[in-house]
Amino acid sequence: MDTVKVETICREIIKPSTPTPNDFRTLQLSIMDLLMPPVYAVAFLFYTKDDLISQEQTSQTLKTSLSETLTKFHPFAGRVNGVTIDSSDEGAVFVDARVDCPLSDFLRSPDTKSLQQLLPVDAEPIPTWPLLLVQATYFKCGGMAIGICIAHKLADAASLSTFIQSWAATARGESESVANPDFSSTKLYPPANEAIKIPGEDQQGKRTSVTKRFVFVASKIEELRNKVSSDAVPRPTRVQSLTSLIWKCVVAASTDTVREKVLYQANNLRFKIPTLLSENLMGNPLYSTLTLNGKGQMKSVEIVKELQKRNEELSHLIQHEEGSSGLTISLKLLGAMADTKFSYELYDMHVVSSWCKIPLYKACFGWGFPVWVTGNVSPILDNVTVLIDSKDGQGVEAWVTLPQEEMLLFEQSTELLDFASPNPSVLI
Repeated sequence: MDTVKVETICREIIKPSTPTPNDFRTLQLSIMDLLMPPVYAVAFLFYTKDDLISQEQTSQTLKTSLSETLTKFHPFAGRVNGVTIDSSDEGAVFVDARVDCPLSDFLRSPDTKSLQQLLPVDAEPIPTWPLLLVQATYFKCGGMAIGICIAHKLADAASLSTFIQSWAATARGESESVANPDFSSTKLYPPANEAIKIPGEDQQGKRTSVTKRFVFVASKIEELRNKVSSDAVPRPTRVQSLTSLIWKCVVAASTDTVREKVLYQANNLRFKIPTLLSENLMGNPLYSTLTLNGKGQMKSVEIVKELQKRNEELSHLIQHEEGSSGLTISLKLLGAMADTKFSYELYDMHVVSSWCKIPLYKACFGWGFPVWVTGNVSPILDNVTVLIDSKDGQGVEAWVTLPQEEMLLFEQSTELLDFASPNPSVLI
């Protein structure tokens, strides 16, 4: 759709309802937290009109419950200070806004530029900026969207979801039903220090990129999974199947004739090491895998085979023997990542990030569940794909960001279009 015009009604700072105790005033970032790019992890939650609750009541409920939630998530109301977070209670930004179009019109053909208008930020986070920003946008029909930004150095997609579920439960008056967040990210990776240089930071934002949405329904995903499995390759997961297809089409569309394409994936370790890491651990307990085969014509079966091989290697690295510490595992993980000897001069990296099975559709603040959810990073990186569940939990939406000239080739791929629908309407 044409880029919408959003009018800001008011902008406030929301502080925790009770001051943060002195013992919790400083949060140490881990090495992995520090290595995250200077972007926000972003979620958009869309709701249809609830005739029993006015816009004013909705806004007040969101603000009051956010203030209460920040007493548990106190670093989110703080500021970055080098390699630590000062839980200074400076607060989170909350914006009320409105847009002069119905929600159904907005969702007829959602695009990145229009979605960006539903966020209270359009630039990169810097140390003096808030770590958490929220915008509640009300549509002409009475529907609404909640746009949420959390600095990636403090939270990944799973952390973002944990925060949203806790905030929603608080808004419903059920805050005791959810577990408290765990801010011990250095339990796995060592504390960050200022001597660490972030690789490739000067490479970001160098090209004009575009982001487009492709939807894979459940039946097409099953068809793809059957296509890429064989006697030599066990039946792949949904994410492995889609990653293989998207990666193959990204490489085919590449206009970089010098550097080899590299596939980068961040693995959420919470459920892979449950004896060490809690489900509600904040930060970035991630492990990055690189697949260095992005050149020439690739077969989907071979890509899946490589992805499964990387998964097996990770399983071996994180074997948690009784009595072993998190440091033992982290040293193996950091050593394996260092051994890849990745170079931005030699390789052109494309990130595929899976948000599948992250329960954002369960975010009920008291006026029903979302009719549509999506997520990404803001501002958008040059080469990244985010996979997120469709509302039915079976299909997957892919938001693909590529340099403009490469997207023109990517979106015309007949193999991609055999399985994907380019930006269909969201039905509500």
